[in-house]
Amino acid sequence: MGRFEDTEAAIAQRLRAMKAKPQMTINLVEFSTPLTASGYTQDEITTVLNALAQDRIVEIAPGNRLRLIKPLP
Repeated sequence: MGRFEDTEAAIAQRLRAMKAKPQMTINLVEFSTPLTASGYTQDEITTVLNALAQDRIVEIAPGNRLRLIKPLP
């Protein structure tokens, strides 16, 4: 598994751990802090979140928040 896929899996796992549901917003700092503590860089997290936003799975919401648009696969 490449680093992108590994980061993507960690993000999905984090969203599940936070019990994210569509239209629920999550503070990006609270979301990303455990990921960076696990060794993922802000650039890696941002790259995956941008790809998920492009696929219309998540969106960056006002106030430095993340919104899940669709249920996680």
